[in-house]
Amino acid sequence: EEARAAFNCGSPINVIMPQDYAPPVEGDAAHDFQMRLGKATLDFVRDSYQARPLPVWNKPLSQVDLGKRIFNIAYWVLDGVRRAREVYPVDPAWVMGQIMAESFFSEFAVSHAFAVGVCQFIAPTARDFGMVTAGDKDEHGQPPHKLPELAGSIRRYYTSREKWKTALHARRELMGDEMTLLLEALKALAAGKGLPKAKEYIAALDKEGVLSRQVKEARKNFRAFLDANFAGRDIFNEDDLNFLRSFDERVTYSKPIRAMCTLLARNLKARSGNIVAAAAGYNAGLGATVEDNPVYGPYGRIPGFEETVGYVSRLFINHHEILRRMS
Repeated sequence: EEARAAFNCGSPINVIMPQDYAPPVEGDAAHDFQMRLGKATLDFVRDSYQARPLPVWNKPLSQVDLGKRIFNIAYWVLDGVRRAREVYPVDPAWVMGQIMAESFFSEFAVSHAFAVGVCQFIAPTARDFGMVTAGDKDEHGQPPHKLPELAGSIRRYYTSREKWKTALHARRELMGDEMTLLLEALKALAAGKGLPKAKEYIAALDKEGVLSRQVKEARKNFRAFLDANFAGRDIFNEDDLNFLRSFDERVTYSKPIRAMCTLLARNLKARSGNIVAAAAGYNAGLGATVEDNPVYGPYGRIPGFEETVGYVSRLFINHHEILRRMS
C-alpha cells in the first residue's frame, strides 16, 4: 500500500510498475484524468518550447495546433491502457512521455528506418497489430495515389537491406580487423609482394557497395512516395482520414496507441514491471534487454546502445515533468 501510494502521488523514483497500479480509465474519473493528463503534457511543452522550434516539426509552437493533438492522444492513451491492463498495468503519463520522445505528437513523423506515426512503428511490427502500412495493398501502386510507381520501393528497401547486411557480415568475416589488414597490406607492400586474397577483398567490397547503393535508392524512392501521399493531408479531416486509414494506419491514433500500450504491457510483464527495460525493449527490441545475472535476470536491463540509453533518459524526464504538473 505504501509503494502504491508513493506511485500515485508522483514520486520521482518509480522504476518498477506495481501490478496493482490502477489509473482511472473508466467513467467520469477517466475524463477528468484525461483532461489533466492532456493539460499537464501541453503545459510541459509550452514551458519548454516557447523560444525554440519544436522537435520533429521544426516549427515554432505558435504554428502547430498541439493542443488538439495532445488531448486527442490522451483520450486514446487511456483507451489503450484500459485494454492492456489484463496483460499488465501501464502508466498513462509514461505513455504520453514516450509518444513525446518518439514523435513529439507528429502523426506524419517518419524515421530513417521508416518508423511512422506518433508511436513510430516500423511496418512489420505494425502489421503484427493489424495495421495497414504504405505499400501493402496493390491499390497503393495505382492512382489516385501519388507516385504509384514507387509503392513497391518499401519491399525493395527491406530486401536490399537484408542482402546488404549479409554482404557486410561476409566482408567483415573475410577481411577481419581493419587495422590488422592494413598492417598486413603494408608489410606486403614493403616486401614487394601482393596482398593475399586482394581480389577477394575487392570483390566483397564491391558487392557490399552495390547493395548499399540499392538500399539508399529504395529508401529515397519510398520516402518520396510517403511524402507525396502525406502532403497536405489532415487526420482531422474526414476525407483525409478515410484515405489514410486505407493507406497507412500508423498515422492515425487509435490502432497505433493501443498497440503501443499493449506492447509496453507485454514488456512490463516480461520484465517484472521494470519500466526501464520495458521502454528500452520498445526502442531496441525486448531481446536486447536480457540480463544473464540470475538475481537481476527477471527485471532485464538497458542494452548498451547509445541511442537507447539517451531515449530512456529522456523518457524519465518527460514522465517526471508531466506527473509534477498533474499533482
